[in-house]
Order: sequence, then C-alpha cells, then structure tokens
Amino acid sequence: MYLLIRPLGSVVFKWGGYSSILISGSINTGYFEPLPMPSTIYGLLKYAYTVKRLGIETPKFKGPLFYVKGKDKVALCVHMFPQGLKCNTEGKENDIRIEEEDFERRIGIAIDRKTKITKEGYIYMEKMLDLYKLSRKIIDTEVEKYGILIEVEDENAKKLNGFIVPFGGESRPAKISIEEVSFKKLGKRLLASPAIIDKGDENHIEWNSENVKIKMVTNKLTYRLISLGFEIGKRLQIRLSLMPTVEILYNKDFVGYFIEKGWGSIIEI
Repeated sequence: MYLLIRPLGSVVFKWGGYSSILISGSINTGYFEPLPMPSTIYGLLKYAYTVKRLGIETPKFKGPLFYVKGKDKVALCVHMFPQGLKCNTEGKENDIRIEEEDFERRIGIAIDRKTKITKEGYIYMEKMLDLYKLSRKIIDTEVEKYGILIEVEDENAKKLNGFIVPFGGESRPAKISIEEVSFKKLGKRLLASPAIIDKGDENHIEWNSENVKIKMVTNKLTYRLISLGFEIGKRLQIRLSLMPTVEILYNKDFVGYFIEKGWGSIIEI
C-alpha cells in the first residue's frame, strides 16, 4: 500500500547545517534537499498513529520517493544526494538537479519556545522548496498529483486517508492519501534513504556480518556522518551512512541498521 504525503504549501527538508538568528537578520546555511530524512517520515507516522489511535507501533515503511502524476505521465524519483533526484518517467531514466530558482525565501520572526510569544527584532530567512514547481520541472506538463510517496504494509494505514499532519521543518501541514501506483520499471534496485553502516568503499558496504555489493549510478559515492534524528528533546546518535542513491546488488528490501525506522530502504524503479 502506498501513502502519498502532499504538503499544503512549500516545505523545508533540511539535512544539516545551522541557523543562527540575529537581531540584524540571520545566518542560515545547510543542506536543503528535495526529500525528507527517514526520521521525518517516522515522526509523521508516529504522530498520525498516536492521534488516530491506531496502535503504539509505528509501521515499517519503504521510501521516501518523489511522485508526480500528470494527464499522461507518471514519474517516480529516488533521492540523489546532494540536491538531486533520479527519476523514472514513463520508463525513461532522467536526473533532476534542484536549483536555487526552485526555492522560495520567506522572512519570519523567532518565537520563544516557553512563552510562545515572538521575539521582537529577531528576524530570520528560510529557504522553502516549491514542490509543485519541482513537479512541473520533472514531467514538463500539467500536474494532477504530486508529493512524497512511501510504501507501508500495515492495513491500519488506510485509516490515515485524508488526515492532515505536521510535516517537515516548521511543521507545515500536509495531507495523507492512499495512492494506487502503476509505472514501467527500469529494473534497478536503488537506495532510497541513507543506509547506516559500519564501513564501505566503491564496491561494497558492511554492517554486522553482512557484506553487500553496490554499483555507482552517478559519478561519485557519498559517505557522511548523519544524525538519526531527535527523540523527546534529545539528539540521537550520529552514525556513518551511505547516501542515496546507488544500485544495491542484494535481494532484500533494506540494508544496514535501524531499518525499522526507514533507514537503508531499497526501491525497484
């Protein structure tokens, strides 16, 4: 079963960097990506399942993908870090780069976390990605549907159809819907989310006793240290990860550690 998460406006998916709010303005640098981290999806599902009283266990999921549907075109895209997407558009492979023109810039005022009152003079600027504009860029025609696509196996997920949830940076609203997905596959099994591993090189990744072959699909591989997210006000551990995307020569749906939270997801496109 596929869930489509459609933000009701521009979004922020920040994968690192820092923001420092100053009286005179802001310093805001970092990695702004077209798809959210697995920890963001996990947090969304945990929130939705709790509010809808669907159980205490957050369902395991695969993805995320970027999904676009037009009148006569469908595109499914895997994250290609940094700031890129590798797309299957009607059975044809194409790469999309995220440019500065795909972002909006919005000015805001900082809020005191305790009092929930704005801090006078503390102004900041945030980069926000226009997903509708990006969707038009991918299929080059009128867009009927678009959003972040994940695959879940829990039947309870059907009860999330039409539910509005906070999503991404600044907890912007997004709507969940059930989506029937059909597309012409390229026959490649690609890494869709960062894989948390012990070590890796250009040909293999290793974790526990596993040793899996990988194949480059871009001109370089990216390994980096990445935070597993936040939980009850504290930052989780930082681990070595293989960033998407590469081709995984492995017949299972996940690689690496913490797969129950969406890390190391493999998608056939």
